[in-house]
Amino acid sequence: MGTRAVAALLCLAVLVSAPSVLAAEQQVGGGEGVQTMDVRYVVDRLPSEVGRVQVTAVVDVPDRVSGLSVRTPANATVLSADGLASTGSRWRWDGDSDTVSVTYTVPVGLRTAYGQRTADTAEWSLVVRREVALHARWRWQTGPDPGWNETMTVAAGQPGVGGETAVFVGPHETTTRTTPAGTVRLVVPDAATLGPAPAVVLDTIGDAQRSTTIGERHDAVTVIATPNDLAVGGYTPSNGAPVALVNAGEPVGVPTNVWVHEYRHTRQTYRTSAGMTWLEEGSADYYAARLTYRQGRIGYDRYRRRVTTDRYHDANLTRPGTWPSPDVQYDKGTRVVAALDVHIRQATGGERTFATVLRRLSRSDERVTLSLFAETVSAVAGRDLDAFVRQAVTGPAPPVPADPDGDGVSTHAERQRGTDPYRAAMGDGSADHTETRVDDALGQQGDEGDGRAATDRVGVAGASGTGADRSGPERSEVPPPPLWLAVLAVWLVLAGVLWRDRPRRR
Repeated sequence: MGTRAVAALLCLAVLVSAPSVLAAEQQVGGGEGVQTMDVRYVVDRLPSEVGRVQVTAVVDVPDRVSGLSVRTPANATVLSADGLASTGSRWRWDGDSDTVSVTYTVPVGLRTAYGQRTADTAEWSLVVRREVALHARWRWQTGPDPGWNETMTVAAGQPGVGGETAVFVGPHETTTRTTPAGTVRLVVPDAATLGPAPAVVLDTIGDAQRSTTIGERHDAVTVIATPNDLAVGGYTPSNGAPVALVNAGEPVGVPTNVWVHEYRHTRQTYRTSAGMTWLEEGSADYYAARLTYRQGRIGYDRYRRRVTTDRYHDANLTRPGTWPSPDVQYDKGTRVVAALDVHIRQATGGERTFATVLRRLSRSDERVTLSLFAETVSAVAGRDLDAFVRQAVTGPAPPVPADPDGDGVSTHAERQRGTDPYRAAMGDGSADHTETRVDDALGQQGDEGDGRAATDRVGVAGASGTGADRSGPERSEVPPPPLWLAVLAVWLVLAGVLWRDRPRRR
């Protein structure tokens, strides 16, 4: 084939490929609209069907999403859909609508190990996201995963309060407290009788908010005081999300201060393996006791009894199936965390604490296993504590020293003197610094910085944290070269060929 023919074919190839190159440019540059998959669950009461609520799930579909299908909860009854077509077990996006929705009814009444947490009655509804959430799969063309960002809202015309992971629909009163650390919103349904005064509840949560340095600090946290007939204690629908439920009758002046315990869950962003779920409850309970003691709501003796409890001290925390009670993770878990906190403080002269461990775990993309946990504790302490950690978690609970900083002055004595029991003293302890934060004296300096590893999501799009499935190989996020550049390159080649083959005089 002659060189002129080759050059002509190159030009033809440019012309043929031009539309696809241009289309690729438009696709990459077309992300000026919605970039994340935002999902709103709009909850409405059904007075004629007590025990069920109506939900309209509204999904904003980004331009770069090429495929989307959803499945409603197992016990849902679908009433209508817009922009979605039924395929039997799922609802598939029509590919055109920027916003799609599906309306369905679902039963309400979530139960945990401690009883019923949600309900729908003739007067009010309390619903959490896992009861109404869609299971979703999606594919996208370019850029990062658009994600599946869910929130819950109250239907227009209904009284109530919505949040990221829960919604209360019905008459209620809301009290807020705003400080430099953020806003706490306390929602008290008319059907609930609050034990402590609202101001006292806001005081204890607000102090926890100011004192906590791990995890992401939310601008606003919503705490719903659940009606007293529901399960005692508390429930945070999703660790790391700014919504918590606490039974309205729970007191604040106890070592197991549930108001603080549940707030700590809103700051937990690390992910645990099945054998390390105890860490979520054990650490929340330990810091609930410490904060409540620090607030002056309990005495040292009550605090000490809590963190040194012998209940379930021989339980293997990594094997939940062998536990005689779900309380194991709270009781032995608290003691293990307390002991590790003291060992780390003593090993580092009070410069690092167990909060440093939690902060590092929060920054990791890995799920927390016993191996990762022991490795992180050792790294923070600056010495090999692997065997000690493993024995503490799987064997008998270790003792908790009464002198955390190892300066010869007990915690009780240092508290009476107004010194910090978690930082070593000079001589008799009089040179101790005053304790400022329950997590660390160093706050956010250096290695103490925050980091958010993950949040929990629901179903295929959520709880497993795996997000969506992609079809085909992953595409590069680097945009293709502009069309004019490709044309210029080919014409330069063509010019070179023609110049080389130009007629020459002999």
